[in-house]
Amino acid sequence: MRKLRIYLMHILTLKGVSGVMDWENIRYFRAVIETGSVAAAARDLGVERTTVTRRIQALERETGLELFDRRGRRLVLTAAGQDYAHVTGRMSDAAQEAALCAEGIRPGMSGRIKISAPPSLAKARLIAPLLAFGFKHPKLEIELIGEIGFASLHRGEADIAVRLSRPEEGDLAISKMSPIAFHLYGHRDYVANTPEDKRRYIGQSDETVATPQHVALKQIAGGKFAIYLDDIDLQLAAVLAKGGIAALPDFLVEHQDDLVPLGAKTPLVEREVWSVTHNAQRHQERIKETINVIRQALH
Repeated sequence: MRKLRIYLMHILTLKGVSGVMDWENIRYFRAVIETGSVAAAARDLGVERTTVTRRIQALERETGLELFDRRGRRLVLTAAGQDYAHVTGRMSDAAQEAALCAEGIRPGMSGRIKISAPPSLAKARLIAPLLAFGFKHPKLEIELIGEIGFASLHRGEADIAVRLSRPEEGDLAISKMSPIAFHLYGHRDYVANTPEDKRRYIGQSDETVATPQHVALKQIAGGKFAIYLDDIDLQLAAVLAKGGIAALPDFLVEHQDDLVPLGAKTPLVEREVWSVTHNAQRHQERIKETINVIRQALH
């Protein structure tokens, strides 16, 4: 998102529409909206805060609109500002769409490609094959972003996203990968030395966005949780510390000889995995080849 607005400089070069409009001022306006403050927008744009303030003031003079309510300590959009933000947002989206289209038409296996994936999955399954892919194509710059949240493809935060849920909105090209199986795992010493009715579980801390594996685990645990952790690698660490039993993805424990599976052989949960890219980029050679590498890595 932070780099997106640079496209407005390249595509929206219509300074002087109706003799007054300066599109650079709009770029600063969009930066304030998207970052939430003048200070954050200044950091994002690499300028002084006073520069951002001057640009906003100039835009208000050009449009004759009061875009922000300045009575409080924070800038809040006025009703007119909200309407103007909606219109300029469509302009920004169109600019990004044009940039993605141009990028998608460019042939060859060169340039930077950004991939967003859950950190534990990226570390366990994607780093090695993507490195090998990069060695094979030295003109290709691969950036692997480990993040739990969803990167915005529309805003250019990633070219390809690996997600554990199927996207429902957006002009996206999606492809289903092999699912990820979750089983119950415990440290062999903990399992051997703890009676079944005394065993405790490692849960997920943020239940407002409870994962399917945590929902299934709650039905088994009966409230007997030793600790709640918001990261799958932390949950693994708790199990290795003999702190309890957790629902972990099989790929995470492949090389953990001290862990043993519990319960049925059938998975506690299977999570769907999807690769996602913007429709404007789906025919690009480097996108298609990279998705193939990811598919093979997750098989």
